[in-house]
Amino acid sequence: MQHQVRANFVTAPPRWSVLEGLLVFCTAGLYLPVWFYLVARDIRTINKSDMVPLGWSLVPLIVFIQPLAFIRFFRYLRSAEKTLNLWRWPALFDFIWMTVFFGCSVFFTVTAFWEVSTITKVVVSLLSVLNFMILHRRINRFRKRCQNEAVATRHYGYNSLEWIVVGIFTPLMLALFLYTYINSDLHEKLPSKKLFSQHINTRYDA
Repeated sequence: MQHQVRANFVTAPPRWSVLEGLLVFCTAGLYLPVWFYLVARDIRTINKSDMVPLGWSLVPLIVFIQPLAFIRFFRYLRSAEKTLNLWRWPALFDFIWMTVFFGCSVFFTVTAFWEVSTITKVVVSLLSVLNFMILHRRINRFRKRCQNEAVATRHYGYNSLEWIVVGIFTPLMLALFLYTYINSDLHEKLPSKKLFSQHINTRYDA
């Protein structure tokens, strides 16, 4: 019976959560619309739902629709898991995940207009990526039960375009965080920044 289920549905192949998390981090979340599009497409394939993948790709970009949208998303996801006879999260876990994702989205929206410390931004960014990776691990479970077909050929986890994105934007994101931390007026009193600034000034004077 389970063999028939795997043969009947074709989804994107599973991928390590760490690799997916790195894509989210290095693109500053711009990979999320792609991820939601593929997941919505896979769920629709499994449970024949009325999900529109293109519409779901907009959910991570429009903050105010996320609470209601995620309630529907998890309803569809749980239906797909039921079709594949997979264990489902307790409903409380779904609610916690939605709360963390929405909270991070609100934070990033507010900090686009209101300055906060770089350390806070880093912590929230890591929390959002970790939260995403937890859900991706859940998505991997139902993809492993299905036939898989990648959009493009993968090499060591990524396709060619993804490797270019990760190779270029990961060091850029790290450099941006470091630059913001060093130059932010909010951190003038931090000993670590003073020590770093003194080291730079000493080398410059020499």
